[in-house]
Amino acid sequence: MIVDRYILRQITLPSLAAFFSLNLLFVVVQLLKVAEVAVGVGMGVGDLVGLTVYFLPGFAVFTIPISVLCGVLLGFGRLTGDGELVAFASAGISNLRLSHMPFLLGLVAVALSFVTAAWLAPWSTTALHRAFVDLSKRHVAYSLRPGRFFEEIPGVVLYPRAAAAGQDAFDGFMMYDRRPGRTRHLLVARRARVGPGRGGNFLALELQDGQVHVRDKPRRLYSLASFASGEIGIDIERVIYDRTRFISPTERLGLSGLAAAARDERLSQRERRVHLAAWHRRFAFPLAGLLFALLGCALGTSGRLPGRRRTLLASVIIVAGYYLSMRAGDAMSTKGWPVLLAAWMPDMLVGALAIGLMWYRARRPG
Repeated sequence: MIVDRYILRQITLPSLAAFFSLNLLFVVVQLLKVAEVAVGVGMGVGDLVGLTVYFLPGFAVFTIPISVLCGVLLGFGRLTGDGELVAFASAGISNLRLSHMPFLLGLVAVALSFVTAAWLAPWSTTALHRAFVDLSKRHVAYSLRPGRFFEEIPGVVLYPRAAAAGQDAFDGFMMYDRRPGRTRHLLVARRARVGPGRGGNFLALELQDGQVHVRDKPRRLYSLASFASGEIGIDIERVIYDRTRFISPTERLGLSGLAAAARDERLSQRERRVHLAAWHRRFAFPLAGLLFALLGCALGTSGRLPGRRRTLLASVIIVAGYYLSMRAGDAMSTKGWPVLLAAWMPDMLVGALAIGLMWYRARRPG
C-alpha cells in the first residue's frame, strides 16, 4: 500500500502539471487567433474568460490522455534516475505491481475524458460557435469606416459617408447588393445605424430618410421607392463561415446527434461515414488515456528513459504517432474502409504496443 501511494504521487503530480501546461498553451494559441477578430469590438475580461471556458472542454478530450502519458513517463523517469526502480526490484517488487497505480490513473482519465467528450465538449463547442458568430457580426459592424468602401461581404458593397453622433451611426450611407440570384438594388439613406442582428447570420441596418433603386435587367425594369425609416438584415453567412470554419459541425453534435446524422439518408455516404467515425471517436479518445498509461508504464519500468529530455521526446513521438494514425484512419474511412477499423486503429496500435512491451518485460525483467 505504501508503494502504491508513493507511485501514485510520483505520476499524478507531473500529470496535473502537464494537463495545466498543455491547456494553457492551447488556450493562448487560440486566443491569439481570436485577437484578429476581437480587436476593437469592446471585448472585456469577462468575454475572454468566457471564450477560455468554452475552449477548455474541447482541449481536455485530447490533453487528459496526453497528460497521463507524460505523467507516467516523467514519474518513472525520475524513479529510474534516482535508482529507485533498482531498489524496488531488489525488494522483490515486480513491474506488474508497479503498474497498479498507472492503471488506476488511466481508468480515471478514461472516465473524465468520456464525460468531457460525450457531453461537455459538444455543449462548449456549440456555445463557442454562438460566441464567434456574435463576435464576427460585431467585428463587421466595427470595420465600417467613414469614407471607405467595405467589400468583405461577397456581392455586397457598403459605404458610410461620415460618422454621426451615437454608436455605429453614420450620416449618409450606401449599400449596393449584386449577389447572384438576387435582384440588384442600390440603397441610399441620409442616416444609418449598423449593428449585430439579434438572431441568425444577419447584420442589422437601421435606416432613415432613404431611397431604394431596383433594377430588373431581364425585364428591363427600373424601380425607385422612398422611405422615412426602415430596418433590414444583411446576410453575412459567408463572412461568419470563414471565421468559424475551424469549429467543425460534427464537434457540436452529441452522441445521439452523431448517431442520427450517421443514419440520415438525406446526407451523402461520405458525410454519414464522417459522422459515424466521429461517434466512434467519442469512445476511442477516452480509452487512449488507459492505453497511454499502460504504454508509459511499460516504457518507464524499462529503465531506458532517464531524464526529462528523453521522456518528453518519447511522449512527443507517441502522441505524434497516435495523431498520424488517426489522420490515416480518417482517410481510410472516407475511401471505403470499415469505419470501425479506421476509428479504432490508433487505439489498437497503442494497445498492441503497450501489451507487447509489457509481455516482453515480463519475460525479460532484467
